[in-house]
Amino acid sequence: MSQSEKKCCSGLSGKELMIGSIIGGIVGGVTALLLAPKSGEETRRDLHVKDLVSNGVDKVKQAASTLVKKDEEPYS
Repeated sequence: MSQSEKKCCSGLSGKELMIGSIIGGIVGGVTALLLAPKSGEETRRDLHVKDLVSNGVDKVKQAASTLVKKDEEPYS
């Protein structure tokens, strides 16, 4: 079996898969931007609010983790 027959029958190589993923991501991103129902200003405002909420959730998780660790420590 020749090298080209092996490549044909074995599917995509890692390099080809990576290139396809990058191209697909770019095409998907451009399509999402072109078909977005909101203006850029509205989208940026929404993303800013989501960042604030995400940061708040992270802080709450960190505080809860700290409390759980303190609760597990033996009393002195």
